[in-house]
Amino acid sequence: MKLWIIILVADHLLPLILARFYPNYKHKEMALSVLGSRQSPVKWIYNVWCIISGIVFCIAPFEIYKENSNGLMIATWVLLAIYGIGCEIISGLCPLNENRYDEDVLTKIHGSTSAIGFITLLVVPLLMAIHQYQSSQMLLGTVSIVFFVFAFVFFCFFIMGEKEKFANSVLRYGGLWQRLVLLSCYIPLFIWCLI
Repeated sequence: MKLWIIILVADHLLPLILARFYPNYKHKEMALSVLGSRQSPVKWIYNVWCIISGIVFCIAPFEIYKENSNGLMIATWVLLAIYGIGCEIISGLCPLNENRYDEDVLTKIHGSTSAIGFITLLVVPLLMAIHQYQSSQMLLGTVSIVFFVFAFVFFCFFIMGEKEKFANSVLRYGGLWQRLVLLSCYIPLFIWCLI
């Protein structure tokens, strides 16, 4: 679990560090995947990290399942593994083209598996909240459900920001919304690892 805590924190800190070595990278506007794009000067570091992080996301949740072997925890473990494989491992192995309008096979694989992984991660705080309420952990359940709501709202902003009609609004900050979705999903996991 300690390794997972390190991964959860480093997944947010590493992009901040790597962006310093990527001229013109804009955190608010650019997705995290751009750091691993084929044009990125830090692609090797970021993509190797994604693969390592993905492996941990496939293995570490097994500890949650061992402590609470019920259907909800099996589902949580499976969803986190799908996230680890789709959003981390395959993303690291199939870096995208920085130019979003110039899609090739690797970029399409990256985009589709990342989308699936992202959506599965989004459901995890909700499943955790249900389990925590069923276990009479009312405070933890409330924290998880609040972060699920935040994650869902930020995810909606992220999707809406892709639409042309919102190109001049605050919704265009896709990088910001992506990071807030991840943060909202990671915090309940981080708390779970600590208790």
